[in-house]
Amino acid sequence: MDNLPRFIFYSSGVLIVSAVFTLFSSEFLVKISDPTYVGTLFLLGFGLVYLNIVFVTGRRFMRRLQGVNPAPYFFGLLVAAPPLIWVQIYDAGLGDFELTFMFTVMLACGLGALLGHRAGIKAQIKFQQNLREYLNQDEEKHENSN
Repeated sequence: MDNLPRFIFYSSGVLIVSAVFTLFSSEFLVKISDPTYVGTLFLLGFGLVYLNIVFVTGRRFMRRLQGVNPAPYFFGLLVAAPPLIWVQIYDAGLGDFELTFMFTVMLACGLGALLGHRAGIKAQIKFQQNLREYLNQDEEKHENSN
């Protein structure tokens, strides 16, 4: 695999970003158990952040590859691991909403991986077209200068 250094870099980066977000936002996990709309908004916000981390990372990684690759799904697992482990180890104050939070994180990471994979394939096609155009222009300039 010629993209192994990139894959390791992206994997470690996404794991660290997820762990840092989980650590710094752990004080707000208590808000999820609020029975009003505030709890729902916080739950939705956490889900959107984790979805976005996986989506952006998967799309950026896929852009420079050739063909399909399961990397965004692996990134989804790496992003989901820190909050799921955090909720299990520490008392986050979620109470009965612990399973709801875990389901939301897993759903958000899975959806982010799916959407990131699709967007990455589209970005890959566009990147390859732009690269071909650039190489053709460079070749034409080189031929015209001779």
